[in-house]
Amino acid sequence: MPLNNSKSVQPHDSIEPLEQMILDENIYTPPSPGWQEWVFIILLCSTQFFVQGALGYVLLPLGIVGKTFGQEGSHDVTRMNWHVAGYSLTFGTFILVTGKLGDIYGFKKVFLIGWVWFGVWSMVCGCSALTASAIFFDTSRALQGIGPALLVPSAQAIAGIAYPPGRKKNVVFSLMAMSAPLGCSTAGLIGSALAQYVWWPWVAWIYGIGCFVIAVAGYLVVPQDPRRTFRTNPKMDWQGAALAIMGLLLLNISWNLAPIDGWSTPHVYVLLVVGFVCLGLFVLQEKRAEEPILDLSLFNGRVAGVLVITGLGWSSFGIWFYYMFQFIQQLRGVSALGSAVQFIPGAISGMLAAIATTWLLEVAQTAWLMVIASTAFFAGCLLQAVAPIHQSYWFNTFWSFVVMAWGFVFSFL
Repeated sequence: MPLNNSKSVQPHDSIEPLEQMILDENIYTPPSPGWQEWVFIILLCSTQFFVQGALGYVLLPLGIVGKTFGQEGSHDVTRMNWHVAGYSLTFGTFILVTGKLGDIYGFKKVFLIGWVWFGVWSMVCGCSALTASAIFFDTSRALQGIGPALLVPSAQAIAGIAYPPGRKKNVVFSLMAMSAPLGCSTAGLIGSALAQYVWWPWVAWIYGIGCFVIAVAGYLVVPQDPRRTFRTNPKMDWQGAALAIMGLLLLNISWNLAPIDGWSTPHVYVLLVVGFVCLGLFVLQEKRAEEPILDLSLFNGRVAGVLVITGLGWSSFGIWFYYMFQFIQQLRGVSALGSAVQFIPGAISGMLAAIATTWLLEVAQTAWLMVIASTAFFAGCLLQAVAPIHQSYWFNTFWSFVVMAWGFVFSFL
């Protein structure tokens, strides 16, 4: 049941201290059971649906999008990578600090700002086709990615605070996880169809309008939350935030430039070195900060191992996802829409994996979910890596889609 009265919630040993404090203070009240709660859950799920959709509607018809900017053929595949990487770059970087913004200013406010920001830059991304400038498009995609960085931690925090630990909370998080592969597949189909038969910017404009609609619905349905959650006068460590963002941006830019310009190119390794220096300064800043963005005291060998495994898994997934569709389209000659259809079994598999987690979260340790995710990442990459060009789709490629989805969903949870 949603929380309406903190007195009805009984403390439990399995609840984390922070979460128990939130429950005891009754700082957040979700909508009452009924249609409002269903709309509330749909809004939370739409976060992953749109965030992964913005990845899919550019990645799947990437060859057609690239032609708008004079990029054609396999020799431009590495340069077209920026159309996808720019979005992922800022999403993955800014998410480190955006959760703290929700902590200070209120998760609902950051949630709504994220939708508006996402909508504005989605519209700009579509308009970039009128300029025929790849640099302008990539810059717009990078700014677009800040929206998801605002949305995802806010949506997860709202869901986490709204429901006490239990089956209902697990179901809500599973539905949010299910929305990710569904959103990517749906957007890939829509984007590919519009790219082939109409004009690809329409998908960015349609999704941009959708962001504004959800922002309005969120304003009306998501309950108000206080500016502070559990600390008195929380503050943002702006120095630490700047160092972390700069370090992560430079590292990612360096790694994405390396396949294009080569590691021996001075600006590639200079950016890499400066990025590591910024991250080193970030660690020093966090040790002396009054309210650090990242509490380094929480890190130990176990936590470091989890982060390394998760990072490697997601890195392998990103590489697999990008080059899978390049392989299908460039080497097998499948159209953008055809490759989107081939991706459907992967989306269905991901949705089934999300449903399975509702049960697994109750009976299995989190460590085993990570083992399953890592195994799925490895098996999915291996299947596609050894797939012959002229092999039937129903062998390695089909099973690679199906298996990789389980790694994606389980690592998300």
